[in-house]
Amino acid sequence: MKKKTVSLLLCIAMILTMIPGEAVTAWADTDASPQNEAQPLEKEPILAYIPLDNRPVNVDRVIYEAESAGFQVMMPEEDLYATRLDGQPLNSNGTPYGDSKKLMEWLEEMDKKTDYFVISLDQLLSGGLVNSRTLYSSKYFDEYQMIDKLVELSQNNHIYIVDTVTRLASCTVGYQGATLETYNYLRQYNLTPRSVLNQKNLTVKNIISDYTRDEQGKKIPVSSQYSKEVSQSLKTRERKLSMIDYILSMDSAGKMKYFIGIDDSNPQNTIQTNEVNFIGKKLGDRGLIYSGADELGMMAVLNLMIDYYGNDVKASAVYFGNTESSGSGSVYDMETVKENVEKHLQSIGVKLVDKDKADMEIVVLTSPSTAILNSKYISQMIDYINQNIAKGTPTIVINSAPSAYGGNLEYRMIRECEMSMLLAYSSWGTVGNSIGLSLCNGISRYLYLHSRDNSSDKADIAFLKGLIFSYEKDISYIRGGGKTLFNDYLTSKGWSASNFYQSDEQVKTVNADLENMLKTSEYNVTVNDIVNNLTDCRYLKGLGGECGIIGKINLNHYSAPFFRTYEIRFDIGVKLSDITLKGFKDSLTVNMPYAPTEGQLTYSLNLYYLDASGKLQKLPCVYDKNTGTVQFATNMLPNFFTDTRSMEADKAESLFADVPVSAWYFDYVMYAYEKGMMNGTGGSLFQPKAPMTRAMMVYTLYKMAGAPEVKGNVSVPEDVGSSWYKPAVEWALENGIASENWEKKFAGNDSVTREQLADMLWKYAKYKGMDVTKGKYADVYHYADVFAVSPQLRDGVDWACSAGILTGTGTGTILAPQSPATRGEVAAMLKRFAEIE
Repeated sequence: MKKKTVSLLLCIAMILTMIPGEAVTAWADTDASPQNEAQPLEKEPILAYIPLDNRPVNVDRVIYEAESAGFQVMMPEEDLYATRLDGQPLNSNGTPYGDSKKLMEWLEEMDKKTDYFVISLDQLLSGGLVNSRTLYSSKYFDEYQMIDKLVELSQNNHIYIVDTVTRLASCTVGYQGATLETYNYLRQYNLTPRSVLNQKNLTVKNIISDYTRDEQGKKIPVSSQYSKEVSQSLKTRERKLSMIDYILSMDSAGKMKYFIGIDDSNPQNTIQTNEVNFIGKKLGDRGLIYSGADELGMMAVLNLMIDYYGNDVKASAVYFGNTESSGSGSVYDMETVKENVEKHLQSIGVKLVDKDKADMEIVVLTSPSTAILNSKYISQMIDYINQNIAKGTPTIVINSAPSAYGGNLEYRMIRECEMSMLLAYSSWGTVGNSIGLSLCNGISRYLYLHSRDNSSDKADIAFLKGLIFSYEKDISYIRGGGKTLFNDYLTSKGWSASNFYQSDEQVKTVNADLENMLKTSEYNVTVNDIVNNLTDCRYLKGLGGECGIIGKINLNHYSAPFFRTYEIRFDIGVKLSDITLKGFKDSLTVNMPYAPTEGQLTYSLNLYYLDASGKLQKLPCVYDKNTGTVQFATNMLPNFFTDTRSMEADKAESLFADVPVSAWYFDYVMYAYEKGMMNGTGGSLFQPKAPMTRAMMVYTLYKMAGAPEVKGNVSVPEDVGSSWYKPAVEWALENGIASENWEKKFAGNDSVTREQLADMLWKYAKYKGMDVTKGKYADVYHYADVFAVSPQLRDGVDWACSAGILTGTGTGTILAPQSPATRGEVAAMLKRFAEIE
């Protein structure tokens, strides 16, 4: 099982709660050596960004990457760069594609605010990637004018250009009437090998003239059914090739950097081969060509970070699967996995070195050399990842062959690894996509951390959003079964998974149903699995071993870009703890002796320390009063002190004749008694096995609230009369903490049931303004008798269970919700409640 760091390490803090006693201080040295002499930059730089289209991979993930590295991202309104498929609402310009004119105006305005630009040429010149596949005009005057303006803009700015080589099938199914049959025909036509031109003959004119001929120079036959589509497809290629040729020629001084992706690439000789060779020749050392398009925006941002922060990153690559040098990983990639990784690293100037000299490690799962070794490769990789996490080694994880392993790697990682401690993860799209996306997230973050002593909360949150997005989409949705659920849902409604749009109202319903099914359905890796893995865990906040702690995570407002199931978008809310852990070392389990003051009996112990800011932090621990030891797990040993609450042993042992030291409820009773929550029942008795009455319970909560004055706005049931607990009942009724029964009585002498007690504590927590979102423990639905819980009380019981306040009885599998709550059980629940208050 994975380690929950706030549970194991959350600050390294220790309380020892005792009954009147003195504070004892136990100090330990901390490793406080400086990690980096560089200081934070004074001003947050701005990145002006025009994306390829409005999909999350080109928008959300790029924003997370840039912000995690300390940049502010500014973008035009989505309406200016959005792509709309057939039948979907158009943009304000009356088209399904971006607005080139207004985008250029936006760039000119941004020139007044920043020096850093990442610009998609497909978007600026063609209205987006999808629309670029449909334009076949032979006149490029407007496009050339915009390119001239970009060249002018580059004279005093840092410009990073993103562009693509036209895909093999230059159309998009469901856009401007294109069908799957058209797509397949165009792709097959363009897969036909062409004559490969030598360097001397490698010109735009020669490439275009060979579009219609195979490698023997013979005319490639075209079906009359698709002659028009083929003709337009070739003109589209000509236009795209002419655009990149023109900008590379006009930027002869090399002021701009270029990131060219091969859309729908193929390792064989195809119509793209001469195009790629020509662009590579003309490009020189001004950029690189990648086997994919989805990583381009992020690769451009990463190169910006390298230029901005300086490049001195050394990495080592470790492979599992034993095919890194023999297989590409997918039919859309042009190199082996190892070559692909090395090519990406080379393009950003990251040096590959041995592990002992590396700043970070890239851990890659490749296709298995033998299928029967699948499980072995997965186990080896998970063990290796966990070793890196334990050592604090910055680690990037890539699954280059997810289909070969059926999602089993991710299923086990979520259950066995502390995923928040990775720098990045990806299994998205092609191998090139996965490599690019993960390297961008991981290395951009590394460069930022390397540039300063302390990372900002904004950068930390953006970094975590990037991680969470990749886990939720790549793992839970794509690999874990979420997409299958969504496809099945749409099929059941008779809507297409490639474009389900019917109306705006229908889309709202679909989005709400999507979010509900992903959050409540059972599938291999659920949303809750992701959230539970990350909540209360560490994340890398510095390169000297500093770790922050993730507080709460909230995912909502799910939707499907382009109204299809290919990918999803959702809002991510992340709250951080104000704790920073320092001094990364191998995790240690420590048994620390603790001896109470002579004559004292310590019945409850917690462990605290002071963090660097002087704040008191808590470290979970277990105190065994029989052996006199405190056991805790930690990766560091900072400044500790203890604060205990004890009483004389003779007094503790004799305080209540019916509460022996060996009883399971002894510590809870002592705590509740000393905190003033509960008293004895008289005659040196506590009666721990006796039922707690409703009157006792509301009076206990009333005292815990400070016995506040009541406004007299409610009528007290007649059976309460002028009893000793009347003020408590009036307060409880007024604040919705308790209620009358069906006979309009309060029934103060009746036993409070376990479900009633849980519901009262839930309502009291809301009265106190506490956070009552579900906790990390098993909820009410994990118990066999869940449906024995009264429906009107189930929400309160669910919260109490998930917060660890209410637990099972007997073997732990049932709640016994209708059973009376004993006074010993109440003491235990009050102590657990107090510890989260």
